[in-house]
Amino acid sequence: MRFTLKQLRYFDAALRTGSIARAAVEMNISQSSITAAIDMIEQTTGAELLRRLPARGIVPTSSGLAVGERIQAFLEQSRVFESDLMALTGDLSGTLRMGCYAPTAPYVLPPILKRISQDYPAIRIELKEGDMQSIAELLSSGAIDVALTYRRNTPDAQPFIPMFRATPIALIPDISPLAQHQEVDLQDLAELPMILLDLPGTRAYFCSLFEARGLRPNIAHTTKSSSVLRGLVAANFGYGLMNICSPNDRVGQSGYVARTIRGDLDSPQYGVAYTAASQRSAIVKSVLNSCREVAERGDFDEILFAKPEQNEHPAPPFP
Repeated sequence: MRFTLKQLRYFDAALRTGSIARAAVEMNISQSSITAAIDMIEQTTGAELLRRLPARGIVPTSSGLAVGERIQAFLEQSRVFESDLMALTGDLSGTLRMGCYAPTAPYVLPPILKRISQDYPAIRIELKEGDMQSIAELLSSGAIDVALTYRRNTPDAQPFIPMFRATPIALIPDISPLAQHQEVDLQDLAELPMILLDLPGTRAYFCSLFEARGLRPNIAHTTKSSSVLRGLVAANFGYGLMNICSPNDRVGQSGYVARTIRGDLDSPQYGVAYTAASQRSAIVKSVLNSCREVAERGDFDEILFAKPEQNEHPAPPFP
């Protein structure tokens, strides 16, 4: 074989990202290394695989798509082989590529990463954050091995281990009269200005909570950052809705307070999604088990307002 495993990974990154520059950033190497890998593989196959188009990045030819599929399958097999080989020594090691829905990352990653580091200190974690749509695309493309995300944005056939059910909560300015109540009603919120977390899937979800009651939210501002949302609420620009909050959100020392919402609300499951292919890896199997143990131990209880029975979930056995 005239090309290396590293060059195959560079080609795969270029094909997935559609850009030599983005591939270089993802792989943390120079653009010239990406270009050299593409040139080597094209010379070996004797075909044009990727066309460089000004202002459009790179576009695969039909041959490029076919070669890319085989390279991706080979890379996945090599990763499984590597992790299984390491597992034979009794010391599981290697790299796990983990994606996480960005607004939840500060709350779910610390206990999970802590547990993995305790259970498998030789495993290296590569993290990628994004919205639910981009995380789902990374998982389906094989760019990541597992994804921490909500169930509502994963296909029904997608393997998924639920860790908890996230009940919607309201973040309310601490100077609002509603802040004096421990529980609020959507009817009371609907007339007030709302700060909406506007990411793929979130607008439809939060608006559906009101629509289920025959209400319509008064959206005053939108943001793609949960930190900005909290800042705007603290500055009394309106209230916000979230599904996860930290203990600091509840005490009212940041200019806002978190309050439960009356009624039976659509409360999506949050957990770890994976694929049948990635689950063949010994590393992925072990990390999935660690995630489940963290949930069963109750490490997420402090970020939830859910009733105890809402967090009961049967965790499926591993195949």
